[in-house]
Amino acid sequence: MFSSQTSRSFGAAVVVAATVLLSACGGSGGGSTSTSSNVLKLSSAVQSEHVARYAGAFGMLSGPGVAVIYTSVVQSLVSGVTAGTPNSTTACPVGGSISVAAQSAGASGLQSGETATISFNQCVGQVKAPGVSNSASVTGAVSVQIQSSRGVVGKASNDWSYSAVETANALTLTSGSSTTVVNGTVSFTMSYDAKTGVTTTTASAPTVTLERSQPAGSGNVSGTITITSLTYSRVHGTDPVTDTLSTSGNINVNVADAVIAFSVTTPTPVTISGGNVQAGVIQLSTSDTVETITPKDASTVGITVTANGQTGIYTESVDTFRSLVSG
Repeated sequence: MFSSQTSRSFGAAVVVAATVLLSACGGSGGGSTSTSSNVLKLSSAVQSEHVARYAGAFGMLSGPGVAVIYTSVVQSLVSGVTAGTPNSTTACPVGGSISVAAQSAGASGLQSGETATISFNQCVGQVKAPGVSNSASVTGAVSVQIQSSRGVVGKASNDWSYSAVETANALTLTSGSSTTVVNGTVSFTMSYDAKTGVTTTTASAPTVTLERSQPAGSGNVSGTITITSLTYSRVHGTDPVTDTLSTSGNINVNVADAVIAFSVTTPTPVTISGGNVQAGVIQLSTSDTVETITPKDASTVGITVTANGQTGIYTESVDTFRSLVSG
């Protein structure tokens, strides 16, 4: 669906779509320094659904998606390192396993100064995040350096909290013939309220990168997504199991023959269940354009793009978003 306050040139939209090949939008919001002639503007999404779709897919993965990936890892740490169980291996919901090894958690829980390692062995179903395929297999390891702790971390009957530095080094998500490799260090604090069963995580990272690899001719993109000045906050409820997430950051995408850049925020925190955004608002922006993404139902999202007095309105499939960025 498409609307405008002025007339549209559909020929121009076709030219834009051809120029991006299989990529999308851009602008000055993310601060790309590339001098490529294929640097694109988010404002073109007003005329091109292709640009709006790709921008939305990258924004969904690079903002809420990355935040959920990192918080899912440390949630696995808390589940694995309970009182008296410093080392554990558990099966993932669909296949593969997760191993957690801590230096000396023991009966007193995680302690300041120790390091824990979470290893994924073809784990499927544990990491459910916006922009990530439900069938994605996860391999690789993440290290967590504990900075401080209070209470017995992981014990459900008492309050606890800890702060740590989490480093993903080639954490690889594979779906079909495509791979996404996550690298970057996040500083975070996680706290648990025994009365409500709610876990709250706040975090920040100077830089996180996603390396995308997709065989040529597959209809997807290959290249690097760089997220800078990333911040996020996640409230994890257990009854029912839901996540409420706020995030912000600057996104730079360099894929195929296109360079795209924009900022991402959640002006209304998003509610996530089963890896799907159920409510809230994700906003992409540059100096002259705003693209707003809102869930319509479990399988579709609405996109509204405003730029230079014009408006473009589209409806996109969540599965399409996932197929563009995660195979």
